Formats: sequence, C-alpha cells, structure tokens
Amino acid sequence: MMLCTDEVLIRRSPPAYMDGVYEPAGQDRPNPFEISNVAHKGTEGLGSKRNRTAMMVFFGQQVVEEILDVQRPGCPREFFNIPVPVNHFLNPDKLDNLEMPLQRSRFAQTTGQSPSNPRQQLNEITPYIDGTLFYGPGKAWTDAIREFRFGYLKAKVPSSLDNRQYNVQFPADNDIRLPFANPPNPRDHELNPVKRYFRLGNPRGFENPFLLTFGVLFFRWHNYMADKIRDETKSTDDEFLFNEARKHVIAHHQKIVMYDWLPRWLKIEQDMRTFACIPQYNQSAGAPRTSTVCSSDAVCKAQWPHNVEFCRNDGYDAEIHPGISQEFQTAAMRFGHTLVTPGIWLRGSGRCNTSWATYKPIKRGGHGNEDEQYGVRLCNNYWVSQETVNTRLNDLIRGLSSTLSEQEDHVLVPDLREKLFGPLEFSRRDLAAINIQRAREHGLADYNTVREAFGLGRLNYSTMADIHLNPTGSSTEAIDAIQNLSRLHQQNFDNIDLFTGGMLETTYNGPGELFRSILMDQFLRIRHGDRFWFENQQGKIVAEGSSRLPLFTKEQIDHILVNITLRHIILKVTDIDPSELQDDVFINSNLDSKSCFTPFQLDTSQTGNTSYNYRGRRIIEDCTGLEHFDYFFSSTISFPLSFLILGLCVPATIGVMICMAKMRQRQMQTARRVRTPHGQNDDPNVFRAVEWVGPNSGERNVKITFERDRKKVIVEDMRKKPLRMINLRNMNKKVNLRLADDQLQNLISVRVHGEIDLILRFIDMEERAKFVRNLEEFLVSLGIDREKREGFTEKSVFDNAEHKEDRQKDLDIFFRVICLQAFNKTPGQMDIQNLNENQIKRVMNLQLTRTEFAEALGLKPTSIFVRNMFLMVDSDRSGFVGFSEFLDMFVVLSSGDAEDKARMIFNMYDLHKRGKLKRDEFVKMIGSMLDLSDSSISKGDMDNLIQTMYQMVGLPPNSDIDFESFKKIFASDSTLQNATLGIDAIGSAGRKGAAGKQSNKRKTFIQSYRHEDQEVHRKSRLKVKTKTKSLPQGKVQQTLYEITRYIENNRRQIFWCSLYLLVTAGIFLERAFYYSFEREHAGLRRIAGYGVTVTRGAASVMMFTYSSLLLTMSRNTITFLRETFFHRFIPFDSMHAFHKLIAAIALIFTVVHCVGHGINLYHICTQASTDLNCIFREYFRATDVLASFHYWAYGTITGLSGIILTLIVIVMYVFALPYARRNLFNAFWFTHSFYILLYIFLVMHGTGRLVQPPLFQNYFIGPAVVFLFDKIVSFSRKKQELRVFTAELLPSDVTALKFKRPLNFEYKSGQWVRIACLKLGESEYHPFTLTSAPHEDFLSLHIRAVGPWTTNLRNVYDANQAGENYKPPNVYVDGPFGEGHQDWYKFPVAVLVGGGIGVTPFASILKDIVYKSSTGAKFPCKKVYFLWVTRTQKQFEWLTDIIKDVENNDGNNLVSVHIFITQFQQKFDLRTTMLYICERHFQKIAGKSLFTGLKAITHFGRPKFQDFLESLHYEHPEASQIGVFSCGPPPMTLNVEKACTGANKNEGFPTYHHHFENF
Repeated sequence: MMLCTDEVLIRRSPPAYMDGVYEPAGQDRPNPFEISNVAHKGTEGLGSKRNRTAMMVFFGQQVVEEILDVQRPGCPREFFNIPVPVNHFLNPDKLDNLEMPLQRSRFAQTTGQSPSNPRQQLNEITPYIDGTLFYGPGKAWTDAIREFRFGYLKAKVPSSLDNRQYNVQFPADNDIRLPFANPPNPRDHELNPVKRYFRLGNPRGFENPFLLTFGVLFFRWHNYMADKIRDETKSTDDEFLFNEARKHVIAHHQKIVMYDWLPRWLKIEQDMRTFACIPQYNQSAGAPRTSTVCSSDAVCKAQWPHNVEFCRNDGYDAEIHPGISQEFQTAAMRFGHTLVTPGIWLRGSGRCNTSWATYKPIKRGGHGNEDEQYGVRLCNNYWVSQETVNTRLNDLIRGLSSTLSEQEDHVLVPDLREKLFGPLEFSRRDLAAINIQRAREHGLADYNTVREAFGLGRLNYSTMADIHLNPTGSSTEAIDAIQNLSRLHQQNFDNIDLFTGGMLETTYNGPGELFRSILMDQFLRIRHGDRFWFENQQGKIVAEGSSRLPLFTKEQIDHILVNITLRHIILKVTDIDPSELQDDVFINSNLDSKSCFTPFQLDTSQTGNTSYNYRGRRIIEDCTGLEHFDYFFSSTISFPLSFLILGLCVPATIGVMICMAKMRQRQMQTARRVRTPHGQNDDPNVFRAVEWVGPNSGERNVKITFERDRKKVIVEDMRKKPLRMINLRNMNKKVNLRLADDQLQNLISVRVHGEIDLILRFIDMEERAKFVRNLEEFLVSLGIDREKREGFTEKSVFDNAEHKEDRQKDLDIFFRVICLQAFNKTPGQMDIQNLNENQIKRVMNLQLTRTEFAEALGLKPTSIFVRNMFLMVDSDRSGFVGFSEFLDMFVVLSSGDAEDKARMIFNMYDLHKRGKLKRDEFVKMIGSMLDLSDSSISKGDMDNLIQTMYQMVGLPPNSDIDFESFKKIFASDSTLQNATLGIDAIGSAGRKGAAGKQSNKRKTFIQSYRHEDQEVHRKSRLKVKTKTKSLPQGKVQQTLYEITRYIENNRRQIFWCSLYLLVTAGIFLERAFYYSFEREHAGLRRIAGYGVTVTRGAASVMMFTYSSLLLTMSRNTITFLRETFFHRFIPFDSMHAFHKLIAAIALIFTVVHCVGHGINLYHICTQASTDLNCIFREYFRATDVLASFHYWAYGTITGLSGIILTLIVIVMYVFALPYARRNLFNAFWFTHSFYILLYIFLVMHGTGRLVQPPLFQNYFIGPAVVFLFDKIVSFSRKKQELRVFTAELLPSDVTALKFKRPLNFEYKSGQWVRIACLKLGESEYHPFTLTSAPHEDFLSLHIRAVGPWTTNLRNVYDANQAGENYKPPNVYVDGPFGEGHQDWYKFPVAVLVGGGIGVTPFASILKDIVYKSSTGAKFPCKKVYFLWVTRTQKQFEWLTDIIKDVENNDGNNLVSVHIFITQFQQKFDLRTTMLYICERHFQKIAGKSLFTGLKAITHFGRPKFQDFLESLHYEHPEASQIGVFSCGPPPMTLNVEKACTGANKNEGFPTYHHHFENF
C-alpha cells in the first residue's frame, strides 16, 4: 500500500473516547501528574544494565522523526490541559487553578462525526523510512537544501565540498528561513530566529544537540556517497548523482534502523550478544545475511510466540498497511523515554587510557555564565543545539558512544519528567504526564484492552509484579511503583493508562512483551508495506501499471547488509579514529576492547553537591527552573496607548476644529483689512482711506469729506453711500488726534466728543500728514480746538479705541432700559437684571448721534424723516439725543393717545413752530414717508392725493394745514390709538371678544391676517358636512392615537427606515450567527469569545452602510428618480435625512467594531503566537516574533488600515458637525472628500484576509457604479464656466449674483445648485437655492455672508473694494438638484414658511407662481400662503421686490403674504417699534406697508403655526392634503414640524405634509 503525508493513525485496539466520538478517554482516571509521581519517578543516575548507549537512545529519537510527526496541534486549538496539583514541583506558588497546557493533536476533519466514525489523528509525514529526515518533507524543501552541483547537499563552506573535506562540512545556514520547529529554549526563556539553524531535512532536527548530531552525520554521508558514485560512474549530472546518493543513503538508513538498532532496542540479553531477532524480509531468501535476522521460521515463532504472524511476511505486500498505529505513537515508541540520560559526557580524541583524560569540559552558555562542566545537560540545551554541535561534534559522537543510557525501568529522568521544554507560558513540563494525557486525548483504550488487541493476556497488579521477580526483571522500585499505582487507582487495574502499564513491564532486557509486540508490528508493516524497501527483490516492482527494476542488485544489498553500520558512517565523515569508537556504537561493553567508559553515570540528584566536581569543574549543571510568560506583557504599553490616542483623537480633532474656526475668524478679520484706495485727488476736503470699524467688523474703503458749510464730516463708501456723519455744529470740546508711529506710520484716530472714533489708514504717511493738516484747518475754521498726540502704536490705538461694536452694546442696553421705563417691564423681562451701577450711569449719560439715531430706525442719516424727527427730539439743540429726550418721545409713541401722536408727527415737520404746515411742507412729509420704503409716486398722483385729503377736511387747495385739520386726516379713527407696542402675532389688538370656542377661533384666524382691501368673499360650490371627533379619552388612548396619526403621515419614511434597519439587523445577525456557530471550527470565537461575533456582525453592517451612503450622495440620480413614478413610493426629499441616519448607523457600528476589536485583540494578544498561526493563516511572521498588539495593529494591512480608517472616520464626523459646517465649511467639504480614502482603505482592510475573504466588494460595487455615473454627470456639467452678469451687495450681508443660464439647464422652482467661484477655488463648491424662476433666461442666487467662504465671496464681488475697472469673476455651476420645495404645486393648498436666508427657495417659487398665473397655466395648487418670518425688517429687503411683483401680477389672488417681525423687546430694535407705530399712518396714506412697501400686513411676534394650519381646514374645507414647506433655522422648522404633527392629530382635518430644509 502506497501512503502519503497526512494519513490517519491506524488503531489496533478499539477507540475509547468518552462519548465514542471525540471526547478524550480516561477522564475518570487519576490526574496524570499523580500517576507520573507514583509510577515514573525513581532513583536517578542508574546506568543501563545491558550497556545500552546514549547513541542508541537518540538514534531512536531520529528514527521516530523519520516515520512519525504528530507534533502539530489541531486548528483551531483545542486544549486538554492537565491540572497541576497544589503540592506539585511545577506549582511553587501553590495555585488552585494552575494547568499545564496541552493542545490536542491535529485530526482528519472528516472524522469525529459519530461513534462509527470517531476522531482520527494525522501523521503529517509518510510512515516509510524514506529519507524524510535528511531530505525534507517535500520537494521544495529538498531543493532548498541542495547545492545543485555534483549531487551535493548545500554546505556552509562550499570549498569543503570541492575538497571533499567531509569532516569539516556543515549544512548551510538557514538564511532562507525554512520553517523548522522553533520553540523557545527554556534555558534562556526566549525565542530566537530560525535562521540560526542549518539547512537540514528534519523540521524538528534541532531539538537537542544529540539529535542534531545525526542530522549532520547523514548530511555528510550524502555528500560522501555523491562523490563516491561520481567516482564510480564518472557522471557529473547533478540530478543523477543526487538521486543515486539519496537512494543509497536511504537504504543505509533502513538497514541500520531495521537490523542494527531495532534488535538491540527490543531486547538485549544479559550476555549482551543476544538481541531480538527480526523476521526475514524474504522467506525464500535462504540463510540470513545478518546476525539479527531470525535464522529460521521456528526461531522466529519462538521469539514471537504471541505474534506468529510476524514470521509470515514475505517481501513487499501491497495489502499491508504501513501506517503508524495509535498504540505505537502514544505509548510503545515512548519506551525510550526511560533510557534518556540527563546529559552526555564530552569525550575528546585519543584512546581511553584513564577515566578522566579524554573527557573535556565545555563552557555553559547563556546569560553570561561561563561555568565549565564535563557533561552537556539535556534540559538546558533544548533548541540551542548548535552551540555544542558547531564546535564539539566529534566529542559529542564519542560521548554518545561512551555514555550509557539510563537503566531500563519505568523511571524518567528529571530532564524529561520535570524539565522538559514547553511554551513560553509554561517553560518546563512533565513528559510522563504528557504521554499519559496524549493517549487519553487520542482516545486510546486502557492497558489491558490494548494487550488483548495484540493477542496478549490481561494482567493484574500481582501478575505484573511477578515480571520483576525474575532475574531479568527491573529493580524493586518497580514493585513499589505497582503497589502505589494500585492504591491510586483503587485496585482497578483495568483503568491503567497504556503508557504507564507498558512502562511497568520493562525489564533490563528491554521493553515488555506489549511494547515489544507493538514496536515489531509497526516496523514490520513499514518494511513490508514499502515497495521501495532496499531489499525488495521480487523481480520487477509494479506500480500503477508500469514496471520498474529493483532499486538495488543482490550484490549491493549484500554489501549494505554486511558492511554498512553507523560506526562505518561515522568513521568515514569525521576525524574520529577507529580506535576511539567501539564496533557496536549502540552497546558499550567490556566485550569490545575499544570501548571507553565514562568515569561514572551522570546523576542529576548530585548537582547540588559541591563535591560533585572534578578539578573544580562541575560534572553537570543544574536545570533552569519553570518560568511563565505573559503574552500580553509586550502589549501593555502599545495596547492602552493606542486606544487612548485614538480616543483622544476625538477631542483633539474637536479642539483642532475649534482652533481652526477661531483662526478662521481672525483671518476673516485680517482679510477685512483692504488696500488703501489711492488716486489723483486735488480736492483738499476729500480724502480716500481705509476705516477700521472694529475688531470683528474689519475694515472698509471710505471717502471722507469735510463739509465746511454744514459743519459736518461725511464718511461714505466708494459708491457714495453714506456710512457716518460727524456733526461739528455745536461742538465745544477738543477733537483729539492720535497718530501711530510704528509700521508704515499711516494710521490716525480722530476722537470727537459723543462720537465713536474715526480710525483711518492712508496709503502712506505723506497722505496722512496731508489729511491732518487739512483737518486742522477745517477745525480752525469752525473754531474747534484740537489736540494732536503722537507716539502711539497701532495696537494701542486699536485697544483704546471707542469703536462701533462696543458702542452697539451700550445702545442695546440703552433701548432695553427705554422699554423698561416705557412698558413697565421688569429687568428680568428685558434681560438687563445684571446691570451694575457703572453701566446704568453710562446708559443714562449716553447721547445718540444722528447717525446712530438713523441706524436705530434702519434709515439713512440723510433722510428727511430722520432729520426732522431728530431735530424734534433734540430739544436742547445739542446735536445729540439724550436719554430723557428719547424717553419722552418714546412714551408718547408707545402709550400716548391719538392726538399726542398726531401732535408729535405734526411738530416733526413744523420746523418753524408756526402751528401750521404749508402745502409744500405737507407734500414733503408724505414724500419722506414714501421714501422710507424706497417708494415714490408721480407728481400727478401726489397732487391727487393731497387734493383728496384737503377735500376731506374742507381746506382750500393751496392753504396751510393747521393741527386740527391734520388731526382729522390722520387721527380720525383708532389707528393711532391702537398703535401700541404690546402686539401679539395672533390676530389684532382689538379681538378680545374672539376668544370663544376653538372652532370659531380657527375659522376667523385667516381673516385676522387679511387686509381689508384683500378680503375675498367666496361662495362655496361644494358643501361638505364634517363631523369633528373628539380625541380619545385617557392618556394611553391619546398616545396611541397620536402614534397612529404620525405613522399615517410619515408612512413612506417609516417604511423605508424600518426596512433599512431590518436589513441592517439581518446582516448583523447573519454574520453573528455564522461566526458563533457555523465558523466554530475556525477557532477565533473560542479565543476571543462572542465578541468576535459582534465585531464581524458590525463589520458587515459597516460595509452595508458605508456603501449605502454612496446612493444618498448620488444627487443627479435622486433628482432624476424623483421625477418618475418612484417618488410615489420612495421619499427622495428625505435623502439628506436618510444620509444622516445611515451615517449615524455606520458610526454606531464603527464604534462597536472598534471597541469589539479592542476586546478581541486583548484576548488574541494573550495567546501564544503559534496558536494564532492556524487562525490567521494569511499572516506570516518569523517564529521568533511574538504576535503582540502592535504587530496586529501596525504590522498587518488589516490593522494599519483599520487605524487609518478610524482616524478618517473621526475627522470626517467631527468636521461634519453643525458647528464645523457653519464656521469651517471649506474644512467640512475638504474632510468630507476623505470618503475616497475611506473606501480605498475599506477595500484594503478586507484584502488583508485576517479573518475572512474580503466581502466589502459585494456591498460596494453596485452603489459605487451608480455613484460613479452620477459623478460623471456632475463633472460633465460643473466645469461649464458661466459669466456673472451682475453682482450686487444687498443689505443684511446678502450678495445677489445673476449669471448666464446654460442652454441645457432645465430646472424647477425650489431646486438648488452648487457653485464654485473661480477666484476662490475651482474645486470648492457650495450649495445654494436658486432664486431665479424656470422661465427666466438667467440664473440668480442670493447668498448671505455667514461663513468664511460666503464672506470671502461677498468681498470678491464687492466693487467698492475691488477698485476701478472691476469685472465680476465667473463661476462654475453643478446642478440642478431636487428637493421637497419643488413639489409645492402638487398640493391644492401650499404653505411656504421662510425664515432668515431660508426665504431663498421661495423667491424662485413666488416668481414661478406669478409667471404661471399670468400665463394661465393649469396646476393643482389653488392657494399659496407665504409666511415670511424675520428678526427685523432690515433683513432681506431684496425679497420685497419679488413680493411686489407677486402682488402686482397676482390677479387671481393665488398668493397670500404675511410678514412676521420676531425681534422685539428682548432684542429691541428701535426701527421695528417706531415703524410699527407709523405703520397704520402709512397704510392710511399709501395703502401698503411702511416697512416693505407691500400690501401684506406686517405682524409683530412669532406666528403660532398650529393655529394657523388648523384654520386652513375651515378656510379650505375641500382640501384633503396641504403641503407645508419650511426653510430656515432649525428652531423654526422644528416648530413647523411640531405644528404639523399637532394638526395631524385632529380627526377629519386634512393631512399636513411637511418638507423642510435647514440653513
């Protein structure tokens, strides 16, 4: 039978697994340590009674290495540890839970399934004596150790091959790192690199120096045979010479093993000439050609009475199974353990004349200890074999032939029973206990059962003791051991382990009959089952239908049998003289005159005795003790430090983000410092400079004009827009000039009493000097003193300046105190409860300039209205308005009666105090009011208006108007009387009787918003009776009802979110189940626990979620699909929210994955590196490198990419926070572009194949393809450079851009685009909603400067700062993209709610409405309500033009506009309050709002959205669906959302669909 590697071990006895399948046997037997102490411990230092040498013992070890390798544990690792008793020498700390590690053997995966197919272990090499020991287990290994020249094996010194210096040849160094077994050496308790070894064939050939000695001998012998065959054949063919030499070496080895070593191993009788006879190979071969072969069949049967079948074998038999048996592997071959010596004497050259002369001491290596001893201690030379072999090979060989083995008995020396090498975590082990536990682990039956399987009778304690009573028996210690074993097993002899029972059969002759039978059975099956056995002479060898000639001729076989011995080989390849080596190197007896005896048998029990030395040198050293190892020790720093650093990366990144935001703010301040304008200027009263406004406001280009006739200094921008006006008319205090002398010496501060400082920077110091000279002349002409001081630094000027920002804080408190006095509010209500005495004093002494007064009103300081009101209030003609003056005016306006208010307005224009207004003055009053709202009427209309008013009071056309007539015109109704500041946004002030039933309140709500001129009385064509159901009683029922309504209104979003979450949960659970149960055999879960199931499940969820994000980022695809029927089923408008939801899920599972990996890596880092090799097979590392945490984290592609991914995720998520988006949009956009790196490293993370084959591509490819095509569409568009027609800077920091519309650009109102300004960066895109309508031939945007990029954009398009010949930079546009606002027309009633800059999408919608209405287009929407919520009317005045167009062109009354001013009292704005009081006046005169010039009424306060929405049911009873579209800050959209949710709870009401966007 032809066998190969990885064949199962055969069984001659029935398996005895506890469960009949795989559970280890003998679990009811005593602890192996206890058996070892009782049965395998005894007197040491007793030499062999039959003079067996150490040469025989260690040759036997290399025989085992040739035919058997069951050393590798299974994968995943299965531990069958042996508990160490508290009082055991391996448990010095007396721990209760200490265990000696033992891993179960590797087994065939197809076995261990049922009692009929129990677990079967594997032999990883062939069972044949085929040279595996010398040439390696495979061809690749063989090629690695070959020289490929003349058939040689590679030598360390190539010249030794050419010179045929066999005696100095050593194999080449293992610089290619062949995978030899490389456990830690227990002496130094450290791992060493495998490259220190030679290139030999035996993977375990370096276990000890004695085993390595045979490896070097046969290496030399091969090269010797190669030269001999080359000489004989005259061939130089490397392949031929190598194979021929190999064939002969294998044959020589077979002969030595079978006919020299095995007979002596099995039995040596007292005469030391009689050995066990080996049955003949061929029964017809005639007389045996060697003395160890049975001379006849009768002799054979007499030798093997219980196994007569041994004598029937005849040559090669294909039916014979040569496989290694379990009994041989686990017990019988381990008989040699009793013969192993604790060390070897080193014997030098020369004849053995005296007992000490030829024995040479050797220095003990390791730890710098240079003590010398005569013996090489086995326990301290495990896996450091070359230290001795490199320098003392010949001495080792002589010592092996002279040193007697230990006595043939049941006892193991301490080097095996106490000091056997082990793993780092348990450096010393008990081989006897391991042998016992190994047989149990393999499911071996008990001792007596195995005896019966081999045809032997059962024994008991008595009959076993009888074995040692005959002359060939062992010492009396064996009988004592049997008795102690009997007590340990409680007299149950049938429960004795095979190894222990077999060893107790041992006599001086050799192994007992059971082990002898097992050994002979095994070697005979190997011999007769090997068709390449060197003696096979059965004509031709038939193999697989082809014929081959015998390997050797009869003459060659005879030569091998007669002449080849181990001594012969040694003498040929070493410098050892024939006189130095006995004829039989396996026996050292007096029968051979060349035998050399050692001074005495090495006795380790004497190592502590100081007299156990010779000439001051120790005979043999002590073994190093047991040491443990914490595999996590090397990770104790890197593990916590890595996770700490990664954890700190979150706050660190947040800190960096905040610092960047602060730096950005400072940069913006610096950026506001513009270039000083210059140009030809011959006017001595006009200067150009840069004004410093404040630390946060920056700088601006200004023009300063000295108006000598008006006694004013006017500050304007470059477009002649008034910015400041300094009134010097009544100035009686000094004007202070402060000049900075550092830097360019071009800075000056002008301080005028009552005014904020005017800080100017000129182009150079000459220009500043000119300004100072002309200013002084101007002040002299006005009779004003001045004081000029120099020596200041720019910083000191700025630090000591009274600037607008500080002034504004005082003004804010000023107006709140005014309100406190006027409205009888409490300080807490006005948010001024913490004012101190100094602040109150400063407020009381505050004087308002005309500019501040105008800014408070939101008007130009040059306005007639402002001038007249200012002059009226400035009763002391100081040029300023004090606290008391302003308060007097404010009380009249806020709480005075109609006559008082009319009197105040009359006096504003009765400048000469005549008590009358001329017609021209009256016309100017009306015109100034119209001018407030940037409105005007023609002269004819004005004349008609005046004539109508005159007629109303009965005045002649051109007469003057006295106060009584004025009062009749403006105070004839309750307009002024009701014009108070305590206004609620809900209804008017006079609706106190409207607080009746809720239904009535709802029905009249819309009417409360309507202007009388806009009232539309409709007749309903369809009357629908409705029955309003009351809410269910009880909290639980109400909650259930609310949940039901919420689900009904958000069913699509809930469905898709639920589906996504279910799929996500399914992915997680599938992977978790797979790694918990289906991948149990892989072993990772056994090491890391169920944490690995969580991390693998989280990993799959991460793959799914991160891939899904690409779909939510495919804007073009979403825009396209939302126009198809899919939008009925998929809420495409919620993709942004869905993107955040998926990102949140991804983040959660990323954290779970990272934390889980931290736990898993901790468990992994506590395991032996060799144990992890079978789990992480894709990761190779040198055997001397421990798999610490930093190896897994930083030395593998999976670990390193995982750390990088974690950092990427941290950066991306931190910079995606709302704070970062508001303040560092550029950084947000840049870090969000890390998604490219994210996906690259995600792919790399999986390609490492650490745990499983990469799966990410399964989730990634589909979304990636969609996203890629979507990006291609964007790239095809966004590089279109579009010319900007106009760029206008509007109030409230709004920049209006109008640019070219591409021919193929089709969009809907409410959609948005992404733009990039070429001057700010071609690749930096920002999203903005289009304010142009689809019918217009241009595109427009209104962009508010709230962040760095939008602020820079405003500066770029600021013609005032750009200078002359300004041309607006062009832009790139990407889009359009869809959002929910574009669906406004699909609902019969649409409510548009805009807040702040969030009104931009509605600008496009309103213009679209006007266009559709004017063209008669048909669409489902019948009514649109536009609610504009703004802090003050100062914001977004640009929208009023659009609303005006709507009002002028909305002939069908489709749009109803309502404006809400929310800034009031707490954040008091004077213009808001003043203009509200004037609102009714102006409505009476102009029929439109004074604030906006619109017909829409302006309301003060925040709208109550729910009341408004519920009233729509009564206003539009036929509407079943109402679309609510909001855009603005999150608090406002949240209130709208709550209102919709609340309104949707009402039974019988329409369904309110809310779509929102936040800015």
